Amino acid sequence: MKPLKDIVIYKYLTGRLLLVLFVLSLFSGCATVQTERITPPPLLNAGPAVQVEDIDVLAVSPEMDRFLERYILKYEDPRTRLELLIRSVMINGILGFEYDEARTMTAAETFKARSGNCVAFSNMIIALARRAGLEAEFQEVFIRPVWSDHLDDTVLLIKHVNVIVKSRRLSWVVDVSGVEIDPTDRRRIVDDSYAEALYLNNIAVGALLENDLPTAYAYMRSAIDSNSEVVDSWVNLGVIYGRNNQLDDAALAFQQALRIEPGDYSALSNLYEVYLEQQKFALATELQPKVERYRRNNPYYLLRLSDEALELEQYQESIKLLQKAITKKEDDHKLYFALAKTQYLSGEMTAAEKSLLRARELAPDAYYERPLAELVADQTGSDTPSL
Repeated sequence: MKPLKDIVIYKYLTGRLLLVLFVLSLFSGCATVQTERITPPPLLNAGPAVQVEDIDVLAVSPEMDRFLERYILKYEDPRTRLELLIRSVMINGILGFEYDEARTMTAAETFKARSGNCVAFSNMIIALARRAGLEAEFQEVFIRPVWSDHLDDTVLLIKHVNVIVKSRRLSWVVDVSGVEIDPTDRRRIVDDSYAEALYLNNIAVGALLENDLPTAYAYMRSAIDSNSEVVDSWVNLGVIYGRNNQLDDAALAFQQALRIEPGDYSALSNLYEVYLEQQKFALATELQPKVERYRRNNPYYLLRLSDEALELEQYQESIKLLQKAITKKEDDHKLYFALAKTQYLSGEMTAAEKSLLRARELAPDAYYERPLAELVADQTGSDTPSL
C-alpha cells in the first residue's frame, strides 16, 4: 500500500498536511511548552530558493479605515461598536462576508475580497476590532478531527481558528465558518505570532499541493521563524522533506513536532511512514499501535483499506470499511460511489443503486449520471464488470 501522508491545513477560516475558528470555556488559555529551538535543514536540489517578503497580515488598509470612520467609530460606546462590527460581516451586512475555504489572505486582502477562510476572516476581524479600540484575540479550537479529500498519497487534516472580541463586560466569539463546535471542545487563546504562522502555513500547503517544493519550503520556514512552537508547521515541513526524499530531515521535523506535542497523531503517523521507508522496523513497531488507532478514524485511510480488500475480492470486508468511513465523512460522493461499486461487484444491486443515488446527490457535476455498469467498468478497466 502506498504510504499515506498527513498534511495539516486551517480552512475553517485556517490547515495541516498528514501530512491543518476556535469561544472560550471563557477564558482559559493553554501555556505553550517551550522546546529546544532547532534550525530546519535546507531543502536540497529542488530548484532555486524562494524568498518570502515580510508582510503584516494585520495591516489596516485605507479602505478599512474609511469603513470604520463611516460606520463604527462615530459611536463612543464599545459595545455598540462591537455589535455593529459583528453585524457588518454577516451575509446581509454591510460587508457581506462569504466563507471560501480556498482563500487564505491578509486582513486587507480579505476586506477587499469580502471572502476567505477562517484564517483570512480572523485576520480581518482582529485588525478591524483593534482599530476600533476593542480588545480582540485569536482563538484555536480543538474540534473533532476533520479530513478532506486525499490527493495521491496526501490527506488534509482540517483545523480551525476564530476570534474573541471583548467589550467592557461582554466577550463575543466571532466565527462565520459554520463549523459545529461542541461546548466541551478544548480551546485556547493564541498570540499574533502563532496566528501569523497559521497564515504562512496555509500558503505553504497550497504550494505543496501544487508540488512547488521550493515555495512550500520557504513559506513553512517563515511560519517556523514566526513561531517555532506551532506543531502543524513542523508536521508539514516534514512532509515537504519527505516529498524531496530527505528522509532523515523529515524524521527530524516530525520528532520536533512530537517534542512540542508528544501525542500529535499526524506527527506520529508520518514518522511511522518514514521509519518504514528507512527500514527502521523496530522504531516503526513502537509507533504502530497508536498510529493504527488514529488511522481507523480517518475515512480516507479506511477507503484505502477497502480498496485493498476489494482487490482480494473480500467484498463484505470492503463494504464494512466503507460504511465505517461514511459514518466519519457523510458528505463525500467518492465514498458513496466506492460503496456502490463494491456492492455492485458483490451482487447487491438494490443497495448499489441506493448508494449511487446518494453519490449523485453529493457530486458537484454529472459524472455519476451514467449507468452504474459503465461507471464500474471505467473504474475496473473491464468492459463487462463481473458479478
